Amino acid sequence: MEITLAEPKDFNVINQLFEAAKRQMIQDNIHQWTKAYPNEQIVQNDIRDHLLVKLVDNDKIVAVATLNITREKEYIVRRIATDPNYLSNGYASILLNDIINRAKEKNGKHIYSSTNHSNLKMQHFFKKHGFEKISEYTEIEREHLGSFYKYLKKI
Repeated sequence: MEITLAEPKDFNVINQLFEAAKRQMIQDNIHQWTKAYPNEQIVQNDIRDHLLVKLVDNDKIVAVATLNITREKEYIVRRIATDPNYLSNGYASILLNDIINRAKEKNGKHIYSSTNHSNLKMQHFFKKHGFEKISEYTEIEREHLGSFYKYLKKI
């Protein structure tokens, strides 16, 4: 198993992973992502800007996340996704734990993330990893999806 930054050659596989994750969310009645979000341009930008992290197991990209770091050493984890064929294998936990450990090594102070009110699995995931819900808000251009919850983990 290896966790590295995504490369341009990974674009098609990662974009397909996000599309499969969107279909899985719809099937699970989770209203977080839309046809327009995340989209190809967002994925390409995340790869180009060296923000998209991938977890590879047996030469297959099975989980991804986008990681932004602010000047205040605050980390923001976005678009955590696991290939639906590999759900419940702990890949997202392995990826998030790696991100947490890297943040600790770099003297990070906080890690933030968010999820939709309908995404009970992700809410549980955050709590399991020591995050606490700190606020509720609506996401621009996704207001129709209802409330999103912001989570914080102090490092």
